[in-house]
Amino acid sequence: MCGIVGQFSYQCQSQDTKRIISSLTTLMHRRGPDDQGYWSDRKHCTLGFKRLAILDLTPTGNQPIVSPDGRFALVINGEIYNFKELRAKLEGKGWQFHSTGDAEVALFALAEWGKKTLDRFNGVFALAFYDRYEKRLLLARDHVGSKPLYYLQNQNGLVFGSQYDQIMAHPWAKGLSINQNALALYLRFGYIPAPYAILENTHLLEAGCWLEINAEGQTKHGRYFEFPRYKKPDLNGDEAFEAVEAAMMDAVQRQMVSDVPLGAFLSGGIDSALVCSIAQSLKTEPIKAFTMGVPGSTLDETEDALRYAQSIGVDHHVARIRFDHVEDLALEAAGACSEPFGDYSIFPTLVISKFASKQVKVMLSGDGG
Repeated sequence: MCGIVGQFSYQCQSQDTKRIISSLTTLMHRRGPDDQGYWSDRKHCTLGFKRLAILDLTPTGNQPIVSPDGRFALVINGEIYNFKELRAKLEGKGWQFHSTGDAEVALFALAEWGKKTLDRFNGVFALAFYDRYEKRLLLARDHVGSKPLYYLQNQNGLVFGSQYDQIMAHPWAKGLSINQNALALYLRFGYIPAPYAILENTHLLEAGCWLEINAEGQTKHGRYFEFPRYKKPDLNGDEAFEAVEAAMMDAVQRQMVSDVPLGAFLSGGIDSALVCSIAQSLKTEPIKAFTMGVPGSTLDETEDALRYAQSIGVDHHVARIRFDHVEDLALEAAGACSEPFGDYSIFPTLVISKFASKQVKVMLSGDGG
C-alpha cells in the first residue's frame, strides 16, 4: 500500500518541520511496516514515506528516492505496471539504474519527460515530485483515482498526504472550519468525492489530475486523463468477447508482477471469479484465494465461492465473521478510516484483509469490475 506525506513552504522551513513530517509519517503505520524514509532540501520541501515492499525488497527500493545529481526527489505510493518498458526507453537515453523496482523508473521518467510522463504511466499511483533547482513541487494522482492524495494550501505553502488525518494533524490545519458543502456531500453519498474534503482549504486531488506549485506561490492545476464519453460500440459478437478477454488478461497479468507472495479475493460474484480464473491460468501452481463468510445470513456467498474455487483450481481459504464480532471491530474500523466514510463494507474488508495477510502480501480484487 505504502504512503506519502510532505510539506512545501514558500519561505525557508522552520526547524520544527522535520519533527512534524516525521510524526505525520508515523501516522501511516498501517500502510507500510517495512521502512520509513525522510528527505529535505532544508529550505522549501520535506518528504516522508512509509513502505510496503512489493518490488525490489532491498534498500535500493526505499524512498524518498533522489536523482544522482541531487536535483530531483520523489515519493510515490502505488505501482507503475509498465515500468519495465519505460526503463528500457530511459536506458536508451543514458539513464543508469541501481534498483529493480518501479520508483526509480518513475523518478527518472519525470526528470526526462516532465508532466508528459503521467500519460505514459500505466498504473495506480499518488506521487510528489520535487525539482530542487526550480523550487517546484508536482503532485499527481492516477487515471481513476485508486490512490488517494489530500492537500491543504494556505499563505504558508502546501502540505499533502495519503491520509486525511495527516492533513488534520498538521499545525496549518488548526482552527479550520467544516466545509458545509463537503458535509452535505458526505450525508448524501456516505463519502466525500474529490475535490472536496471535510475542512475548509483542504482538498482531495481529482483522479487523472496534477497540481504544481513553486516557491513564488504560483499554482497550476491540470488534467492529463479523462474517461471517454459514451459512443456506439464498434465491436459485436465474438469480436467483442475476444477484445474483453484480451483486455482482462492484460490487466490481470500486469498486476501480478510482484517480488512477494500474491493472492486474490474470491466472492460469489462474477468479477472476482473472473479475476481469479485469469490469474490461475497464468500460474502453474494454485494461487491462494480468500473468501469472507457470514454464517446464517442471506449475505453469505461461501457456497458459491467454494464452487468457483473448485472449478478454477485455486487454494481456497475462508474467513467467517459473525454479527456479534462487528461491535468489537468498530473502533478498529474507525481507526483505519482517516476521513468521514459511511460504507459498512469496511468491516468485512478489514477482516478478510487481516486473514489473507497471514499468508500473502499482495491481493487481486474484483472491485470495479
